[in-house]
Amino acid sequence: MDEYTDYYGFRGNISFVDQMSIFSLGLKNNSETKNKIFREFFSNLKESNMLQSEYQRRIYYLIYIQDYGDVYHCQLARRRQYDKFEMTPDGVIGKKDQDYPYVNIFIELESQKFFIQSNTKIYENYNTCKDVIQNIMNNNFQYKDTYITLNPIIKEEDFWHIIENEEVFNLQFMLCTPNMFDAEDDANNLLRDIEKNTNANHVNMQFSNSEGRLNLNKEGINSFIKYISAGAGKWKLKARRNGRRNAVYSSERRSRKIQIKLTQDDLNKKELSIECISKIKEEFFKIETIDRFKGDKSE
Repeated sequence: MDEYTDYYGFRGNISFVDQMSIFSLGLKNNSETKNKIFREFFSNLKESNMLQSEYQRRIYYLIYIQDYGDVYHCQLARRRQYDKFEMTPDGVIGKKDQDYPYVNIFIELESQKFFIQSNTKIYENYNTCKDVIQNIMNNNFQYKDTYITLNPIIKEEDFWHIIENEEVFNLQFMLCTPNMFDAEDDANNLLRDIEKNTNANHVNMQFSNSEGRLNLNKEGINSFIKYISAGAGKWKLKARRNGRRNAVYSSERRSRKIQIKLTQDDLNKKELSIECISKIKEEFFKIETIDRFKGDKSE
């Protein structure tokens, strides 16, 4: 029986710490520029084959494996040192050795989506992989003051299920300023204005009611939930569960989990088959919520 692996979905959001530094290079702060920078990073990764950085005192490597048009296959490995014991004619001798456990990463360049393979034997928390990828990219962007944040792509109904069944005391939205969506709704319009008037590349909003009586009107905040669910921010809320005011829910723990029907034998090949690539594109399509990126990705 074939064994398939789960993957978690994320979207990369590029922002600029200092917009003037971008303008001085003749670049505009828009989705086309940000996607150009995103693509250039992976083009440089392909050319160099591997990029590394240190994160929390460990060395990690982002490794180029192969690309299939707008879909890149990479590996994320970490250097691990361990004690190795060998039998010799003089007895058992211990020495230090190294290995490089890894997970597979698939990236769709147009929409800046990521699939990160789940393997708890290597990374107990898939968000660690996300943080490491951010770190490597931020340390290797071609343009100064360019910054990327990876946020989970989640189901909108996860949020509304909690709202409908819990008494909510506190709700926080942590939003990236407009990146890829180019939509005209309350969330995008507000964030564009904030970015224009303050140069903020992230916006935090907080709502609270000490008695747990936040009345969250779906029509009023739905555009923000859609924005976050598409992978452009995070939400966190505190609520009363079973009469106790100690329940904390976060979108960071709810990244969309999908299964791509690829075996380890498939992944070990130098190139994936057309059928395998079609399976990856199909799963990217299934989790997409942004109209401009929807369409037939199987071709």
